[in-house]
Amino acid sequence: MEDIPAPVPVAELIAQRPADFCDAPDGYLTADEMERAWPVVWRLDAFLPANEVRTASGFGNTYQDKYHAGDVQRIADAIADGTAVLAPHWRKDTKEGHKALRQARERQRLEEEKDLLKAQLAGFASFVLVVFMWVMILSGKAD
Repeated sequence: MEDIPAPVPVAELIAQRPADFCDAPDGYLTADEMERAWPVVWRLDAFLPANEVRTASGFGNTYQDKYHAGDVQRIADAIADGTAVLAPHWRKDTKEGHKALRQARERQRLEEEKDLLKAQLAGFASFVLVVFMWVMILSGKAD
C-alpha cells in the first residue's frame, strides 16, 4: 500500500476560516474542510458510516451535511496510523481506487446524459403539442 498523505489537522482548518464564516455550526466542518482533512478518501458515502462520523444537516448557506469536527480529527488520526476502515477502492491513491473512481464518474456521466436526453425529449414533445394546438386553432377546429 502506498504512503498515505498527511491529514490536515481540524484545528488548522477551523483557524483558516474567515471571520464572517457561517457555513457550519461550531464543532462541525463543511464537506470541503473534511475532504482537506482526509485527502486520501474519495468514497465518502461508504467511508463515513464505516467510521461512524456524525453529521448534521441544514446549517449555514447550504443544505449540505456538516461533519462533526471531533469525529473528523479522530478519523484523520486513524487514517494516518492505519487503523481507519479504509478499503483500497475508497482511496484516491490506489489502483483499485482509481479504477472505482473512473467507474463512478462514468456512471455519473451516463446518468447526466440520460437526464439530458429526457429533458430534450420532453422539450420536443412540448413543442409538438404547442404546434398541434396552434394548427388546430388556426384551422378553426379547436371548438
